[in-house]
Amino acid sequence: MKKKQKLILMIGIIIAVVIIAAIAVYFFFFRGEKRSNTNETAYVDPVSVIAGLGSGTGEENRFSGVVESQEVTEVKKNADKQIKEIFVSVGDEVTVGTPLFEYETEDTALTLEQERINLESIKNDISGYYSQIAELQKAKNQAPADEQLSYTTQIQTAQTNAKRAEYNQRAKEAEIEKLENDLTNATVTSTMDGIIQEVNENTVYDNMGNPRPFMSIMASGEYRIKGKINEQNVWSISEGQPVIIRSRVDETQTWKGTISKIDTSSTYTDSSSSGGVTYISGSSGDMGQTSSSYAFYVTPESSGDFMLGQHVFIELDNGQEEPKEGLWLPSMYLVLEDNDAYAWVADSKNRLERRKLTLGDYDSALDEYQILEGLTAEEYIAFPGNLLHEGMTCVINDGTHTNSSDDMTGTDMDGGMDMGTVTDMAEPLDGGSGDASQIIGGDAGDGADADGGDADAQTTAQ
Repeated sequence: MKKKQKLILMIGIIIAVVIIAAIAVYFFFFRGEKRSNTNETAYVDPVSVIAGLGSGTGEENRFSGVVESQEVTEVKKNADKQIKEIFVSVGDEVTVGTPLFEYETEDTALTLEQERINLESIKNDISGYYSQIAELQKAKNQAPADEQLSYTTQIQTAQTNAKRAEYNQRAKEAEIEKLENDLTNATVTSTMDGIIQEVNENTVYDNMGNPRPFMSIMASGEYRIKGKINEQNVWSISEGQPVIIRSRVDETQTWKGTISKIDTSSTYTDSSSSGGVTYISGSSGDMGQTSSSYAFYVTPESSGDFMLGQHVFIELDNGQEEPKEGLWLPSMYLVLEDNDAYAWVADSKNRLERRKLTLGDYDSALDEYQILEGLTAEEYIAFPGNLLHEGMTCVINDGTHTNSSDDMTGTDMDGGMDMGTVTDMAEPLDGGSGDASQIIGGDAGDGADADGGDADAQTTAQ
């Protein structure tokens, strides 16, 4: 009987322990998880900004550029001459025949006078040699036979001296002609209409170690756009591609153009850039790597509205300027499962919900879907991430936080292209409120830099 009571007591104790353990598990795990989940934060962005309604152009890589002349003439100076005076400076407009600079001519004039005296001496020598030849020939004709050989030798020597003096005369005349031209052309003039682009009084070298010209003139008239692109993006463009040229001052002012040349034979050159920028990518092995930049050129359809030196943005023309009806979102903001589409949306209580959407047409060029039902431009959505779940507190992304879920590890934001984070940004990001712009390249054009230093490429999700 006692054994049976002990057995019942032990069973009761075990049951009590199991119940207590179950309650503990419930409170510490299930209730704790629920409590922690409601305290997690998801950062959301305005749908109107992502869709580019009103001010943006959707997500497009932008490369900055500067307007330059189709033709640039280099003016070199004679290294053996001294410059007396320079008549122009950078930015001056010149026409054909405009004086650019003048050589020092005092030494040239003295040298010319001396060379003219030397030429007269040579002419006198030549005259003397031919007189001598005539006298020797006359004496030879009257001399006996045994003296003929001696006269012949003297005549041949005089003829050789005369020919050598005639050669010296021609050489001296060429020297005098050059000196006379130097005096006449002591003032160097422009051979084209344009604007003075650079004046280098002292020797200046480019990034490749080659000396820069003394002066360069950009021709007036037809223009082209010189863009800059780094090595991470250079293979994303090709010659013949249509582009949109966008004013940096007025987003709505655009021009059409075509990429006419991509110069990968040398790194980008301007007076402020070393031709490469330092970037930091996601992997520790890439920290502090150097990214080279290259120039590419765009021929605009019309250049009547451009100004030399004007700074612009260049973006590939994927039809983003063509108006679309309705709401369109980049596919990266959608969760596509089988035939259904979802988005992580902030609800009316500012909690995250996984909402089903109805999609319309698909734009393969821009990788965008038309949203027919389930979302409006006034709402806010989060960038999809593995740690997102319903019920998270939503906070509007103001640029001080990363997108959405703090779960960006392994997420390829640029479509597989490791663009890195550039460390030599030349200026703040352009754009208005809610602009999610990101600089992803080097520098090529900004009003703050006279030489065109600026950010190379800008991805805009507006």
